[in-house]
Amino acid sequence: MNALIEIDTLSLEGLTPDEGRRAARAFEDMLAELLNRHGLPEGKTIEDIARIDLGELPRTMNTPEGLGQELARALFGELWR
Repeated sequence: MNALIEIDTLSLEGLTPDEGRRAARAFEDMLAELLNRHGLPEGKTIEDIARIDLGELPRTMNTPEGLGQELARALFGELWR
């Protein structure tokens, strides 16, 4: 499976526009990598990703790239619940 992920809008409080773009790029890259490596759980579709609401997540990463990767892992994890 190949996945192309494009984020239209990602709102992250406290980041500059440049940091937000870096976080979104890291999010896209990490989510695409996870999907390419593991695929989707049986019965899930790529459209199911859009329906996931992660709510408020604790921020444990200090860089925009780390934050983007952390969000992608959380989203991917929700697919497997």
